[in-house]
Amino acid sequence: MYTIRDVARLSGVSRSTVSRVLNNHPYVSDEKRKRVEEVMKQLHFTPNQISSHFRLKRTGSIGIIVPYLSHPYFAELAGVLSEEIHNCGYKPVLFQTFGDRHQEIDVFEKWKRKELDALIVTSSSLNQVELDEMSTNGILIICNEAYQSRKIDVFCLNEQKAAFKSVEYLIKKGRRRIVFCSDFLASPSQQERLTGYKLAHQEHQLTWNESFVFDKIATIDDGYTLGKELCKTDAIDAVFSGSDFVAAGYLKAAHECGISVPTDLSIIGFDNHSISDVTSPAITTITNRTQEMVKDLVHMLELRLSGQDKPFEWKQYEGKLLIKGSA
Repeated sequence: MYTIRDVARLSGVSRSTVSRVLNNHPYVSDEKRKRVEEVMKQLHFTPNQISSHFRLKRTGSIGIIVPYLSHPYFAELAGVLSEEIHNCGYKPVLFQTFGDRHQEIDVFEKWKRKELDALIVTSSSLNQVELDEMSTNGILIICNEAYQSRKIDVFCLNEQKAAFKSVEYLIKKGRRRIVFCSDFLASPSQQERLTGYKLAHQEHQLTWNESFVFDKIATIDDGYTLGKELCKTDAIDAVFSGSDFVAAGYLKAAHECGISVPTDLSIIGFDNHSISDVTSPAITTITNRTQEMVKDLVHMLELRLSGQDKPFEWKQYEGKLLIKGSA
């Protein structure tokens, strides 16, 4: 069964244009409309396939759960997801839950009542067993968190390997007192990073220090405040940050305390955000592969919505360590 993506690709237009043609939207040029209609005829793709959505009580709305839109990573991820879903002819609906379990469950209830055709979860306060149970209610996809489910489609970064590569790089540079910063340590992705941090130490016969592991460090201000506190002593010589924003805050604190980066202190961020290129020095960081991950996820979403019965996919992406000036 062909999808809107197939029609768009073969006719050389966007998926939103195909959606407009199918819905007789007036703002489509005659030339594009003709190309789309010709491809639909070749593929035997008719508006009846779209009308089946109504027979199945489809709403055309896809829910996206994010914990905090103020968090740079989740803001970017939500934006990329929304754009890709919109380009497929669906309406993205964002739900900011503030990490609150009850608010999240309210969104799941909307989904169970078929107010949403599918639900994408970028971070959850529910555990794996609960999410597996929820998956029986409809199309549920995990984006970002490394849940080890085989009942849900999961798309995530290999957080453990990314952390391992970063910390091992610091160790090979002679760093031995390495701080680990997390925004929400209880999440699967942050647990994977912590595992990578520990494994890098074990690989080099080093003992990691529990007192160097910090939770709820998520913003520039958090990084700056922690940096000002730790820079009072010479107890540490490297920082593996949960984001480039935390790294930027720590870098500012180091400058104010007269600590030379990277001579006396190495700092590694995460996500390869544009802020990592405008600091002095630029922040060594990890790429997160967001664009690729979202494209694969939305392609699977289209297949699920079209009724295709496929094995659940669990796909992990490799981040790349980008060496810049801070480490």
